[in-house]
Amino acid sequence: MIRQSEKHDSGWGMAVYRRAEGESPSCMRFPQAAYEDLSFRTATDSRGRIFNAHVRRATMGGLTAENTHPFCLGNYSFSHNGTVLNFARLLEDGVREPAGQTDSEHLFNFLMRDFDPGDVVTSLRRCVERTIDRSTFSGLNFLFTDGERLYAYRLGLFELHWLARPGQLLVASERLTEEPWHSVQQDVLLVLDPQDVEEPHAERLVGDEVVSRADIQEFKDGKALQGAERGRFAAQRAARMGAPAAG
Repeated sequence: MIRQSEKHDSGWGMAVYRRAEGESPSCMRFPQAAYEDLSFRTATDSRGRIFNAHVRRATMGGLTAENTHPFCLGNYSFSHNGTVLNFARLLEDGVREPAGQTDSEHLFNFLMRDFDPGDVVTSLRRCVERTIDRSTFSGLNFLFTDGERLYAYRLGLFELHWLARPGQLLVASERLTEEPWHSVQQDVLLVLDPQDVEEPHAERLVGDEVVSRADIQEFKDGKALQGAERGRFAAQRAARMGAPAAG
């Protein structure tokens, strides 16, 4: 993640589930690049049963803690890779007002409005299908956990990979080591269970007909920007697309 953060330098965060199933995580979020932040090296020594970690490359929303992933609510946490362009359309009746400007927090709040803890996969499927029908996006890749299992999904322009180690399952947007990582295909949901770490369960989430409706586009504006300049660009873009001003 240190290497990733040299490019993804818009902040980092981690939700750590230390012990019992269903517990609330320790959720930490910092708007500094991980490779520049001494807190990151301390956090990587954390122990837990499930980790939801993210290094951010801002595309929507400035460099603030409120805009940094993962987003946490009770025992739930959510990280997202991609941009949902028309994210303001997700702020429907009953959806919790976001604390920040990001499309990703809007997406998490949209998921949680109708979330059924007794049927996580159906809740995720409903959210993805509704988002496809509401907005152009570059990626709907996410990590979501309820403190019992980690759910990892891929749809869009970005990769997703998983790796089994003795006693561990890892999932990441890049192959982080020279080990034999497995690539996740489009519209595949992985379910990682700390009680069964041989390999994740994999299934299609929304199916070909729904995927065919998706308007997946690459957003090239601001692509070369880094650091504070990228943060200003992302804040301005969010404001244009309907997010409330930061502050």
